[in-house]
Amino acid sequence: MPVRIYANHFSAASQVYRVDQNGLTPALRGLAQSVARIAASAVPALIDNSGGATADGTLDPIAAFTPAALGTNDAAQKAALEAGFATAVDALKEVLAQCNQLHGRVPALAGVLVDALSGTAADGTIGAITTSYNGVGASMASAAGANAVLAGIRNRIAQLGYAVDTLAVACGVPPLVDNSGGLDSTSLIVADVAVSTGAAASGADAGAANAIVKAANATAVMTSVAAAIKELAAKLEACRSATGGTALVIAA
Repeated sequence: MPVRIYANHFSAASQVYRVDQNGLTPALRGLAQSVARIAASAVPALIDNSGGATADGTLDPIAAFTPAALGTNDAAQKAALEAGFATAVDALKEVLAQCNQLHGRVPALAGVLVDALSGTAADGTIGAITTSYNGVGASMASAAGANAVLAGIRNRIAQLGYAVDTLAVACGVPPLVDNSGGLDSTSLIVADVAVSTGAAASGADAGAANAIVKAANATAVMTSVAAAIKELAAKLEACRSATGGTALVIAA
């Protein structure tokens, strides 16, 4: 088991145990984080082709889809949006796998993450997340169904964000600011997200039973999902900033 050094591990009144940068605690944490970065560098890089915006260290809010009535061929197609959700789930599988790879070198997590997500097996590359949708007037995605899927994706982003942040702290990397709106979870089991939005909606009105998702709104929301994936991937990559070794001391 790795030794874990906490921020207040050696706190005391004496000069030796001061908690500023000259104290024993920050010195040991710094050492632990340096060793962790060295260990993490042995993990292959995660190739990120998600297409998200440039990472800035913050998971921005992922707004729900806005229920709407059909206009003139301006709805997101059910099949297209579901396919887009599938690309996001595949991306989350890659993030999860990279977390486990890093945990194998820097055992900061409570254990190995269990991947219960559907989709293709992780291969070290995040594929492009579909963020652009053309308007249609038939076979339209239900807003209620789309928001149910989005809630699952948003929650998995927050859950994996917790794991990413735990690894980041261990490696001396600033953690993410999570404004995604997802429900944070410390569970090691990453549950599946079913990408089906249910029956196609009529778009007759904006009520729960009939509302559709506008194509432009689908584009905006899925762009924010891609940006969140980019943030997770970039933070994991920041943990790989030195060379060689295996971490035995973990900052917590």
